[in-house]
Amino acid sequence: MTAAAKVVIVGSGIIGASTALACQDLGAEVIVVDQGPLGGVASANSFGWINASFAETQAYFDLRNAALESFRTLGQRLELQAHVSWPGTLWWEDAGQDFEAQFASLTARGYGARRLDHDEIAALEPNLRACPAHALFTPMEGAAQAQSVAQSLLAHVARRGGQLCPEREVTAVRSSPGAGHIVQTNAGDLPCDFVILATGAAACRGLAGVEWALPMANKRGMILQTRPVQTRIHHILMTPDVHFRQNLDGSLVAGEIFSGDLDPSEDASALADTVIARICQKLRGQPDVQLAEVKLGERPVPLDGLPVVGAVPGAPGVFLAVMHSGVTLGPLIGQLLAQEILQGSPSPLLSSFRASRFAQA
Repeated sequence: MTAAAKVVIVGSGIIGASTALACQDLGAEVIVVDQGPLGGVASANSFGWINASFAETQAYFDLRNAALESFRTLGQRLELQAHVSWPGTLWWEDAGQDFEAQFASLTARGYGARRLDHDEIAALEPNLRACPAHALFTPMEGAAQAQSVAQSLLAHVARRGGQLCPEREVTAVRSSPGAGHIVQTNAGDLPCDFVILATGAAACRGLAGVEWALPMANKRGMILQTRPVQTRIHHILMTPDVHFRQNLDGSLVAGEIFSGDLDPSEDASALADTVIARICQKLRGQPDVQLAEVKLGERPVPLDGLPVVGAVPGAPGVFLAVMHSGVTLGPLIGQLLAQEILQGSPSPLLSSFRASRFAQA
C-alpha cells in the first residue's frame, strides 16, 4: 500500500484551514502550524463579505464567482450555519457614472445584480432611516465570521486525525534529498512531502530555505464589532461612508472602507466612534449601538492585488496560497490547490494567478 502524502500547512486562517481539509479529503496526512492561535490573523480581522462583485479581470471574476458555490457546498457539508449566512448585498457606495459602470460590469458578466429604487430598498430594509434613490442588489452573496469558520474546519480536520500546532513558529523549510522537506519550527522539525504557505500578510518576509519572497502591498484596516442590538438589518449594506452587516447574535460588524489603506496616524478610537455614529444615523429609532471590539490589522494583498496560488519559484514541493478576499476564495482555493498537489491536476481557474508572474518580472 502506498503511504499517504504528508502535507504541512503554515497558517491556520480560512485559506490554510480550507486547504488542510481538502488535502485530508484526498487522503493526505496534514499538519497545520501557526505562530499564533488557531484561526489566523487576517481571518480574525476580516469583514467577512463573500462576493464576486469586484474583480479587475475576467479571470479573477471567474475564480471568485466559482468560489461562491464552493463556500455554499462547504457550509452545507459541515453545517456552518452559525458562522455563515447568505443575506445578499445592497450596494450604493458609489453614485453617478461609477454606479452605472458597476451595474454594467456585473450585468455583462451575468452576475445577477438588480438595480433597486428607493421603495424597493425600503421594503427590504424597513429599519433604514433614509434609503438611497437606488442601490444594486446581489442576492447570491454572503457573510462569514471567518475566524470561526476556520476554527470549525480545523476542528473537523483534528477529529479525522490531522495535527494542529498553534503557537509554533516556522523558522525554515529545508529540502531533504530523496525524503521531501523538513519544516523547522521552534518546537522541533516536521518532515513532510509538501509544504503550503498560507501565511497572509507575512508572505512578504519569506522563509530560510525558500529563496524567494512574495512582493506584497499589504493594506491596513479597521473592523468594528458591536454588542448585540435589537434593530435588525437584513442584508450586507455597502454605503458611501460605512459598510456594515449583522451577525445572527445581533452584533454588527462594520468597516469604514472596504479596500482602502488606513492611515497609521489615524486615532483609532476616534475613528471607531465616528463609524458607530454613522451606523446610528442610518438606522431608525435611535438604536443603542455600543462598541464591543476594535480590530486593527493588515489585509494580505499581493503587489498587483490579485491572488497568488501554486508553486513557489525555485522551491519544488513548496506552494503558496496568499490573497486578499481570502474569505470568499478560501474553500475553493483549498480544493483546487489540494487537487493540483496531490492529484497532479492543475485547474485552469488558477492559470492567471501563479507566483511565476512576479519571478519573471
